[in-house]
Amino acid sequence: MSGNLKHKTLKITDFGLAREAYTTTRMSAAGTYAWMPPEVIKSGTYSKASDVWSYGVLLWELLTGETPYKGFDTLSVAYGVAVNTLALPIPKTCPEAWGKLMKSCWELDPHRRPSFSKIKQDLDEIARSGFAQTPHESFHTMQDGWKREIAEVLQELRRKEKELRSKEEELSRVQQEQQFREEDLAKRKQELDAREIELLGRELKIIITQNTPTPKKRKGKFSKSKLRLLKREPGNISFPLDFRHTITVQPTVIRDDCRPRTDTPPGSPATRLRAIAPPSNKSIKYSYFI
Repeated sequence: MSGNLKHKTLKITDFGLAREAYTTTRMSAAGTYAWMPPEVIKSGTYSKASDVWSYGVLLWELLTGETPYKGFDTLSVAYGVAVNTLALPIPKTCPEAWGKLMKSCWELDPHRRPSFSKIKQDLDEIARSGFAQTPHESFHTMQDGWKREIAEVLQELRRKEKELRSKEEELSRVQQEQQFREEDLAKRKQELDAREIELLGRELKIIITQNTPTPKKRKGKFSKSKLRLLKREPGNISFPLDFRHTITVQPTVIRDDCRPRTDTPPGSPATRLRAIAPPSNKSIKYSYFI
């Protein structure tokens, strides 16, 4: 910048947007969530269209004199803007040209947002409209009405957000309780299965002890020459004769007939494995195991 700056008057204005900030915790490395477009919040994708979105928020702030998403938690704003469940309310009495311009800046598809050249053309048309000739007192009165309307809308949004958060917490609690019940049932089932196997082993041990077979005495003398003959000609071993099962394991249905209440439906019958020893005088040729 060249030239003599002496005796120059510099006017600095903030258009009423400056506010006292006590903390900077709501600032991220990329900016403030309330002014950031969805694609920046979700994936950090920046473009000129991202600036157009932020400029639309700035226009809203200039017109209404309000802070975007006032009273909302920072992360709630980020999530709501990112998933398109939270948007700045445009007052009903806002001039159509202003509302149309802001909505175009907030298109979800960045490619559909206007360029700054187009925004300048729209602003020039608004400047030539009757709205630009609105007296200051009338504009401030209109702006006060917009603030009340925006406050009501944001309050309703906060109420819905609180209600939704309460429902989410309740759903999370119910799901956690259900998970605990499922884990408890799975643990009890494992314990019952282990007890069943233990009981089955005890039954088998008792049956085996009670039914110890006594081998018959061999008649005659064992010929070693026959054994050598079998070794020279393998595969000639005969099938077992008079084969029978002395122990079998079968499922047994257990019904619970001692229900405490008569109005409750009967439960599903349970089954357990039982070891059974058939009578010694009964030959079983085939046996099915389930």
